[in-house]
Amino acid sequence: LATGEAFFWKPPCHCRRARGRPPMAPPFVYARSSGDGTAHDAALRAAFYGDLRRLRGSCKVTEFLLSKGVPVDIHYGYGTPLHLAATNEQDKIVKILLEHHADANTSVTSLGSALMGALLCRSLKCMKLLIKGGADVNRMTSLLMTPLVFTAGRKDYTNFMQFLLKAGADPNIPDGFGRLPIEHAARRDCMEQVEMLFPLTSAIPSIPNWSIDGIISYEKFESAKPLDQRHLERAKAIFKSQADYAFRLKD
Repeated sequence: LATGEAFFWKPPCHCRRARGRPPMAPPFVYARSSGDGTAHDAALRAAFYGDLRRLRGSCKVTEFLLSKGVPVDIHYGYGTPLHLAATNEQDKIVKILLEHHADANTSVTSLGSALMGALLCRSLKCMKLLIKGGADVNRMTSLLMTPLVFTAGRKDYTNFMQFLLKAGADPNIPDGFGRLPIEHAARRDCMEQVEMLFPLTSAIPSIPNWSIDGIISYEKFESAKPLDQRHLERAKAIFKSQADYAFRLKD
């Protein structure tokens, strides 16, 4: 997933058929910089050499295929063209696809949303384009976390956390186990992240001393507990807090 190359690439058609495998993905999802010439030239060269990877990253080919009616959200098993572009840091292709109304919130089991893919590959340019194009920053992915939760506790993702918060990410949405971003950050001693999240996070009822030092101390204590007990207690506390908040909103 770091580059997307190994994850998405498939051998040429004749190789796959020879091995008894399904045909490779449609040309649309392969866009490689093709150099000079028209989209027709690039496609012909790729066909001649039996290697559609030559089309990767080609804006001309992408626009040409879209103009011929190829569905912008075509799904070939590993996601849509938008997923592929985002996980390969192809911000120009992402821009073209979004201009043609690609769905920025389509999810795939192995990756989640295109926004999560761009985050995993640390492509801030693609993330900005996706959010501008309607990507939901609070969408829970198949990885049982929001993009903000993913950044929590990872010091090298602190700038991405800051960006997501400015884009409207909610620090009060827990992961699939009921843990909030601030808890992940505190448990991994990411002080800068804890300080960033603290004023935006609602107090967790089970943490007696709701302060930056109190949260970090509590998380260190909790980390010594058995995993199942920890998750159950945290989930109960979070869900109760959310229910109380929803009740207050109703009133």
